[in-house]
Amino acid sequence: MSDETPTLSEPHEIRRPTRLYLDTETTGLDPNCHEIIEIAILIEEVPENPNELGKIIQTWERKIRPIHIRAAHPKALEVNGYTPEAWEGSLPFADHADEIAVLLASAGCLVGHNPTFDTGFLKAAFAREGLGVRIPYHQIDTVTMAYAAWNWTGTGPGLSLDKIRDHLGISKDGAHSALKDALDCRAVLYRARQAIQSQARF
Repeated sequence: MSDETPTLSEPHEIRRPTRLYLDTETTGLDPNCHEIIEIAILIEEVPENPNELGKIIQTWERKIRPIHIRAAHPKALEVNGYTPEAWEGSLPFADHADEIAVLLASAGCLVGHNPTFDTGFLKAAFAREGLGVRIPYHQIDTVTMAYAAWNWTGTGPGLSLDKIRDHLGISKDGAHSALKDALDCRAVLYRARQAIQSQARF
């Protein structure tokens, strides 16, 4: 885990276009009453050669102390492994809001596995603090990428990240932690793009 303050706040500091991989773990499914309890952001420099892997230039992850833990859905806490002991010493979202805003503003494209879910929670969290936030306009959903790559006929694997991990042979050790899911989302993006390219006939 990096404790460094993000340094990508100024556009001129970014030499290449970037992609931001985002994952959040939450206390439930409703951003109006549930909270983010863990977040991971990866900033990747987009390579000049589209067939090469981009370089990760920033990794940022934090556990977030929930304010209204009694409103949490028990199943959500079971999935993401929340315990008071594991989150001891974590800080509330408000303490991280400025850092997160800088990171979001630094990227040209956001990538997530159903990123609407994650960005919806971020918008709600910023709104509760009376803050606005710039979410990257351009977004890539790896659920859609996976559908096009492996489920075009409706007979492929399911589209949950766990189902795709199984299909691709990606380990599920540490799954449903924000950093692991963000890293695997990145892997899915590259593998799906490769699969789509290999299937193209036009």
